[in-house]
This record gives sequence, structure tokens and C-alpha cells, in this order.
Amino acid sequence: MRPIDQEICSLLKVRKIGGMELLFREYYKPLVVWATTFLHDTQRAEDIVQDFFVKLWEKPYSALLPETLKSYLFTSIRNLALNQLDKIDPLRRACDVAYCDSPWNEYDNFEDEVFRSVEEELEKLTPRAQDVIRKIYLEGMKYKDVADKLGISVATVNSILVRALKKLRQQSDNNDKLAIYLFFLEKSLILEQ
Repeated sequence: MRPIDQEICSLLKVRKIGGMELLFREYYKPLVVWATTFLHDTQRAEDIVQDFFVKLWEKPYSALLPETLKSYLFTSIRNLALNQLDKIDPLRRACDVAYCDSPWNEYDNFEDEVFRSVEEELEKLTPRAQDVIRKIYLEGMKYKDVADKLGISVATVNSILVRALKKLRQQSDNNDKLAIYLFFLEKSLILEQ
């Protein structure tokens, strides 16, 4: 069980909006990717995930447990995506289910593998670069907050980040998984600014 899942469940049980914000930040992109594997349509996948989050907020699932949060989310999104396929084209769903009905564990294992690979590559960076990348991408801190915490300027944070990402990109030439992860990191960087 991840500490973030514990925090999400605790906040959602007392109906704190911070729980939804954490849930969104932690799971939105992976759930959209997961739904897209069934729908082959990113816009529909985003709609399904957003609708699911709204319904979860309006009528919370009372038995939400940190140990099962991830499986609940991925299973729910898979079922919603398959229901959407039924509405679009029942025959297509029959074909896609045979192709995509592998358990979400495959996604989970891939995510863990990618994360381990990224951690190995991060270890090759300077401690300062590691710290900046972890604070921005893994903890979701803003550049200004990182600068304040480390006692450096925002420009220095940006400079460290640019150099670190460049080095990671160079290291990723022989590592497709890291290249995929960096793609999503850079995409989230563009979206946040």
C-alpha cells in the first residue's frame, strides 16, 4: 500500500476536496491511458475518467480502502470503457475484449518496471538534480516552492531541471521505457506551465 493511497482514502472518507485533488493528480493520467487501451480514443477516455471522478465525489464509495484503491479505480475505468464500447458498437467490443481483457496487473507491472528504470537513471544524476526532479514530478511541487525549500532561485531550479532532463534523454537512447516516461514528464511540464 502506498502512503498516498492512504491519504487519498482518509480525505475522501471525510469528504475533503484535497482527497479529490490528490486522486486526480496521482491517477488521472494513468487512468486515461488505461481507458484509451480499450477505446482507442483519448477524448472519450478523458470523458470517462472525468465522469467517474465526478460520480465518485457525488456518491463516494463507502468501502474505499487504501489497499484496494488502485485496483478499484482501474477495474471501474475498464468496466466503464467496455460499457462505452457496447454503446458504440457491440461487435467491436467483442473483438476488443478478446484483445484487451488482460488484467490491469499487466499495466501495474509495466508501471513498476518503468518506475524502477527511471529510479536507476535518476541515481546517475547529481543529488541536487535528483532532488529537483523528485520534488517537481513525484511530489508535484511548483518551481517556486522547490526554490524556496532548497534556498535557490526559480531560474536555478529551471536550469537544473533542463540539464537533468537533457541528461536523462541522452541516457534513454537505449532504454525505451525511460523514453516513454520522459515523454509523459515533458508533457505534464508543458501542461502545468
